[in-house]
Amino acid sequence: MSRTIKNGKIASPGIKIGKAFVLKGTDIVTARYKVLDDQVEFEIERFKLAIEKTQKDIIEIQKQTAKSLSKDLANIFTSHLMVLEDPLIIDKTIETIQKDKKNVEWVLDDITQDLITNLSSIEDNYIRERIIDITDIHKKIISNLQNIKKQCLSNLTEEIIIFAPDITPSETATMNTKKALAFVTDHGNKTSHTAIMARALKIPAIVSTKNCTTLVMDDDIVIVDAIRGNIIINPSEEEIQQYKKYKQDYLQFENELAKVTDLPSLTLDSIEIFIYGNIEIPEEKKAIKEHGAQGIGLFRSEFLFIGNQLPSEQRQFQEYKKVAKHFEDMPVTIRTIDVGGDKVFINDKSYKESNPFLGSRAIRFSLKHLDIFKTQIRAILRASHFGNIKIMFPMITTVEEFIEAKSYVEKIKEELKSENISYDENIEIGLMIEVPSALIQADIIAKHADFFSVGTNDLVQYLLAVDRISDTVAHLYNPLNITVLRMLKQLVETSNKHSIPLSICGEMAGEPQYTMILLGLGFRNLSMGPTYMHQVKKIIRSVDLIECETLVEDLLLSETTNEIEEKTRQVFKKKFAELYY
Repeated sequence: MSRTIKNGKIASPGIKIGKAFVLKGTDIVTARYKVLDDQVEFEIERFKLAIEKTQKDIIEIQKQTAKSLSKDLANIFTSHLMVLEDPLIIDKTIETIQKDKKNVEWVLDDITQDLITNLSSIEDNYIRERIIDITDIHKKIISNLQNIKKQCLSNLTEEIIIFAPDITPSETATMNTKKALAFVTDHGNKTSHTAIMARALKIPAIVSTKNCTTLVMDDDIVIVDAIRGNIIINPSEEEIQQYKKYKQDYLQFENELAKVTDLPSLTLDSIEIFIYGNIEIPEEKKAIKEHGAQGIGLFRSEFLFIGNQLPSEQRQFQEYKKVAKHFEDMPVTIRTIDVGGDKVFINDKSYKESNPFLGSRAIRFSLKHLDIFKTQIRAILRASHFGNIKIMFPMITTVEEFIEAKSYVEKIKEELKSENISYDENIEIGLMIEVPSALIQADIIAKHADFFSVGTNDLVQYLLAVDRISDTVAHLYNPLNITVLRMLKQLVETSNKHSIPLSICGEMAGEPQYTMILLGLGFRNLSMGPTYMHQVKKIIRSVDLIECETLVEDLLLSETTNEIEEKTRQVFKKKFAELYY
């Protein structure tokens, strides 16, 4: 009998049918033993040779990635190389070997586990996703120390669907993409480097299934439906035929959708809706532009702050400049660092907070650590000379915070001017509306800001007092809650009254079933990832504002979330049957 699993997250869309291959990997048993005084130097030499070999391995993977994909995606492995060169790790390992007289595997294992433990405690999906990068590097070093050969995805001889607890970026980069049809993992998220590479490779992927690898065996026939989010193990012949048709229909549908890439984003009554892209790392810029985005609505800068060393001004400048130049005159909105001390100073336990969501994070952290803030603002301003860059502050809770942050930018401008360094003197400065206090006092903040951008991910979370990554209450997290819709409507009205440009950049913007609702609420600027960008544009080009506003008026008369969901579902299913899953 077939078995259907629906508890994963779609990381890369598509439909594939094939035989399962369970990637068990290699269970590395780390030997732990004390060494004699005269063996210490031998252990240190083993460590140095393993680091050197691992560096060569990663450089080779980087070259392969640049050749088969792009130089931008190859840059993902630059952070891996930086970890291998990090003096905090290198020096700490050598010092611990000398001090504790432990073998190098033991020392490395302890250091890595401490880092993973610290990352695991952080309530941020992007930061937590760096665990797989750290694990990737750790396994490579240990494997080189012990001369262990892992299962290799580059030597696949038949078409298979890979199931694994997780797949590292290096495994993704080196897999034989002609044979790897799709992959499914127990862990991971769509913001991971692995997921980003899967999308670039156009390999369907479902991640975070919790326990899928325990439910499938080698050579089981499997359907991976990374459109609806279903994994069907040992399907019936009827299901196989059904999905072959789904797959054919989906490919035809994708080809049709791709035709809207260069078409104007206009409603039937000729109202222009602007579609922008969200990016986690600069390497995503190409895919965003290829999907027809009119710029970047949210450039998350957190990727630069992962690791044991703070990024220099020059490194930040180069990364921001790279994206700005790629989009030429199109706007690129860079959000200043949206993390706290528990993430930036990952190894310093003094920065741990019992509730980081309500602690010193985002703009609070930046205003408390002006040296870090100054470095980032200088880099952004310098990059603004090479494109149409905007600055956006995260988690603004009071007008005082925004005024203080904006005033600090003005001070940095004066510094740059005195140093004869070019920048955009008219650079726009705005903020994320993602906490209730900012939404309620938006009319006051509007007197000082150039633009607003709604971060629905956090706004919904704070409005409903729901931790969206908690297994116990995540079901309460719903953008269609009447409170959320009322607050969004209020914000649109405030923005219009004060002539403040307003965009929405949370996940809600990139969900096709919400597009009519957002248009009906009054949003005209939507920012999203590339996955459903074509679908959103198709919907925009198929509706007029009157029907969208009528839908919203009806939804706002509802009393329960279930009622709103059902009304939305019925309208979407009736009007966009081909998009309805």
